[in-house]
Amino acid sequence: MNEDKSKVIAIREEQFALVPSNESVQLLARRLRWRPETTITRIKRALPAVLEQQIYLTIAPQAGESSLLPESMAKLLRLYLGHQHLQLEDLAPGSTGRTRFNSFAEFLGECLSLLKVVTKEYHSFSLKIEHAGMIVLQYGKDDPERLIEMVDCNLEDMCEVLGINNEMGYEKRMSICVSVVVTKIIPENHRSGAPDLLDLTDFLNMTSAKRHHLRRALSQEVPDYLSDDVDGLRGHDSLSLLKREGII
Repeated sequence: MNEDKSKVIAIREEQFALVPSNESVQLLARRLRWRPETTITRIKRALPAVLEQQIYLTIAPQAGESSLLPESMAKLLRLYLGHQHLQLEDLAPGSTGRTRFNSFAEFLGECLSLLKVVTKEYHSFSLKIEHAGMIVLQYGKDDPERLIEMVDCNLEDMCEVLGINNEMGYEKRMSICVSVVVTKIIPENHRSGAPDLLDLTDFLNMTSAKRHHLRRALSQEVPDYLSDDVDGLRGHDSLSLLKREGII
């Protein structure tokens, strides 16, 4: 009897262990086209807390068409919870951490749902998961995809306001405009106590001073692809930022 119990415990530990033989690790490695050892290293580096590792290991292999990197999972965790990590004790019934765990689980589900909606309805545009997190935080779970729809319907006008060439590809223009809304406009509204951006009327009719401010901020992040040569682009200071942001 004790031997059977030991086998059950060993199987359970294997299911949750970050080891190459774990089927979840192997499945995730195949999805990401990494070696299992690389997968384990990336998970541990991005997610040092054991419970957060287990959440990622459970969710990531079933993330659908959107590949959920451990670094992206870490960004969502810190975006929602700050620097306080989820711990195994947070799963205990009645613990103060249980509420945090449940609320983050709901938040994560809404983020993944938004990603799936965008992937299904906008075949030429991929929403970054941290941007999905910021949208869900700001707009809740009722209709977060509305912001993506607003940008899509007003893309040419937004590009004119921001000084972005409308001859650029759709995906690149969408990435830049969504990034501007999510990383600049939403935080600015939040700081100033302004209401959520429910349509783009105010954005498109903004004062020339605010347009200049946004264009200046954008020009520091996005090189002029059409006027610069290859060598100039290769050495442009913004390339590393754009790669981190997923714009290029």
